[in-house]
Amino acid sequence: MLTNFFQIFLLISPVFLLIILGNLLRRIGVPDVSFWDVNDKLCYWVLIPALLFHFISQVSLSSEMLYIYSVIILTGFVVTFSSSIIIGKLLGYSPEVWTSILQGSMRQNAFIALAIAGSFFGAEGLKIASLFMFIYVPTINVIVISTMVMSLKNTNQKDSKKDISNVFIEISKNPFILAMIAGLIFSLFPSQKISVLIDTTELLGSAALPIMLLTIGAKIKVRDLTLKVLPIIISNTLKLIILPVVAYFVASYFNLSQTEVIVAVIFASVPTAAMSYSLALQFNADHQLMRAILTTQVALSFITIPLLLAFVT
Repeated sequence: MLTNFFQIFLLISPVFLLIILGNLLRRIGVPDVSFWDVNDKLCYWVLIPALLFHFISQVSLSSEMLYIYSVIILTGFVVTFSSSIIIGKLLGYSPEVWTSILQGSMRQNAFIALAIAGSFFGAEGLKIASLFMFIYVPTINVIVISTMVMSLKNTNQKDSKKDISNVFIEISKNPFILAMIAGLIFSLFPSQKISVLIDTTELLGSAALPIMLLTIGAKIKVRDLTLKVLPIIISNTLKLIILPVVAYFVASYFNLSQTEVIVAVIFASVPTAAMSYSLALQFNADHQLMRAILTTQVALSFITIPLLLAFVT
């Protein structure tokens, strides 16, 4: 297993090296700091949607596949969601603290998952990871944001209802979801008839992951990190260990192929999304704790992901 660990670590190390490089470039100011904000918008609105469209438009999607992938994701969500709330209540944490633990234990940085799945299995891994993302993106936003709205803004019921309705409006405008829906529609057409569109999105998508990984690294700021040890341990344990273990056993129960099982574990084992920090700020949660969870998860995942993948392979 030790040999397998080092082989896997070397295989996925370029993903983490790009994250480190992005952080170093931001620190030395090359390019200018404003570049990373522009880069983020380019990835969010153009490059990642193109990548998702490219792969989903070529997938033969079955209802059974959607059902199984949904069960894998939702089972993991049920475990981490209930654990975060129960532990938070037992330890007497405020909603500001336990909602940050919740985000840290449930959200996935799908871009890192796509990059690692691509490193392992190439285009096939990216296709499977894209399908997981198709189910994950709307589901996680509805669950987490609705919970935060009801928990952190329950003093004004009218505003809470308005915020929840806004969640669904924003989800319907999400470029990832729109790109994936478009991909599903175009998957019904013969690939020869949309070859120009497929080739164009392939070119755009090939630039998406390296640029996104650099941007993820640039957004990590260790200098103003404030450590709250126990909440960080709880969130990191749920996210980096419990969730991928649950995904592995559920995926194995359905007798999925080894590729599908490994991609499911990859998707579950990556650190929480950078968006978690923005949401913590927006909804007045403990954003300093959220940043600490995000930063420590990225650092720990350098080790936990190869360990988990060495176990499942």
